[in-house]
Amino acid sequence: MLSDSERRTVQELESALLSDRAFSRAVLPVVRRLGKPRAPVVVGVPADGGSAPAVEWAAAEAAGRRRPLRIVHAFSSSMPVDPLGVIPVVDNLAAQQAAAARLVDAALARVRSIAPGVEVSAVVVQGPPRRVLLRESRDASLLVLGPRRRGGVRRLLHGSLTLGVAASAACPVAVVHPSGDVASDPVAPRVVVGVDGLPHSDAALGFAFRAAAQRGAAVTAVHAWAADCAADLEAVTAPLVTTEAAAYALVDGAVGAWRDRYPDVPVLPEVVRRDPASALVTGSAGAALVVVGSRGRRAGLGAVFGSVSRAVVDGAAAPVAVVRRGTEPFAAEAHPWAPR
Repeated sequence: MLSDSERRTVQELESALLSDRAFSRAVLPVVRRLGKPRAPVVVGVPADGGSAPAVEWAAAEAAGRRRPLRIVHAFSSSMPVDPLGVIPVVDNLAAQQAAAARLVDAALARVRSIAPGVEVSAVVVQGPPRRVLLRESRDASLLVLGPRRRGGVRRLLHGSLTLGVAASAACPVAVVHPSGDVASDPVAPRVVVGVDGLPHSDAALGFAFRAAAQRGAAVTAVHAWAADCAADLEAVTAPLVTTEAAAYALVDGAVGAWRDRYPDVPVLPEVVRRDPASALVTGSAGAALVVVGSRGRRAGLGAVFGSVSRAVVDGAAAPVAVVRRGTEPFAAEAHPWAPR
């Protein structure tokens, strides 16, 4: 036990360190993440009741991560406008609350039937779904959304919510839909991850290797490349074989550190000459999970959530995890399945 003088010395040292802004910016986010080893997997349940694939996938993920599962349903009450202001309709609000309770009760029952060992809780929150889900993401290890609707205005509205949350969430986001809730090749499961050599793809690689270790699966590292384009008619471009060799070297360098950290996870480099989005969508067939990185900028949805991420979320035949740089802790202590 520390004496009073030793305790004061520790407190003074702690205060001095925390007063250093550079130290605080670098260390405090990591401390917060490590201080929440039981951060839950959160699954959002939409009002249309089509949440079964996402709930089942989230339950399996929570079981694999040995984390609690939190089921969240958010709704905004109808507010008619009259000459004196905006007045809520009490009967309608009560009906919405009752419908919301039925939704989460059904989700709870489903989780308890398929994953009885998972610690599960549920909450109904009155408020805009996007705002509620983003708030939930602050304390979550993973946020699960889905399914997506496939046509008309409903698809547009749900797609906007999904993309908006994935672009700004404080944790990785998984998007699950009916066509991709189960891998079609159980004999050789794999986690597919996009690699472009940029910092945000390293965060995606870390997530992919941990997910593969959890599932006993291989990692397929996909890098799409194109032939060098001449700047003018007289410019000299590298031979295709040279460009392809550089692409393989890029993948090998990107996965090197993660391969060393997870020696039991097989790595399959896949270098293809096509655009990145179609390469990942094609590679998603039969995959257990597809992982894409996101730049994490704040200049608007288009800048934050690039065209590749949007296309993969919309077209992949498997669940898609979107990992923004800075949202995925790399410390092994934060991931029970990581090697010790």
